[in-house]
Amino acid sequence: MARSTTTHRHTHDCSGPLGLLAGLTMIAGRGPSARLVADLAAVGPADHVVDVGCGPGAAAREAARRGARVTAVDPSPQMLRLARLLTRGDRRRSVELVAASAEDLTLPDGTASVVWALASAHHWHDVAAGLREAHRVLAPAGRLLVVERLTRPRGLFAHHALTHEGAGTLARAVADAGFVDVAVDEHRAGRRHLVVVRGRRA
Repeated sequence: MARSTTTHRHTHDCSGPLGLLAGLTMIAGRGPSARLVADLAAVGPADHVVDVGCGPGAAAREAARRGARVTAVDPSPQMLRLARLLTRGDRRRSVELVAASAEDLTLPDGTASVVWALASAHHWHDVAAGLREAHRVLAPAGRLLVVERLTRPRGLFAHHALTHEGAGTLARAVADAGFVDVAVDEHRAGRRHLVVVRGRRA
């Protein structure tokens, strides 16, 4: 991920049948990652979670299961449609699905206690702008978590993942966006080896 450019490493189109297929493939295996990010964020009933690039909504539903209020954001109508179909019962009352991008979350300042991006930051058009938006919508002491698959340079998932070097670059960008206590951790979630870049709004 670039530190201060407006480009990203990979683009996608989640419209039409291909978008539906992509969304269906994203459902499988997301449970462990969703539980991990909710654990790391220590999500509870007092939280308002903003899930950036929510996709089919697994992490949003996990936060809602723990009692949080959730704003699940995705620029793809197809993904939001799929998330809406999968989010039922009590979860539907706790999860608001919003068509928006990481760079323009369309939320008021300081209204969230947690912002996370689970396997979505590699799609952002402008990483620095997305991080600034996360900082803007977080209340003081709010937590940011950016979670991506960890890979080797030129690895199998290179376009959908971060290397150790990329995680370090992202951590510097998180600090540049105004976050404190920035850290990089590695975790296992099911079969996935994940890297987590986290920070806190002062």
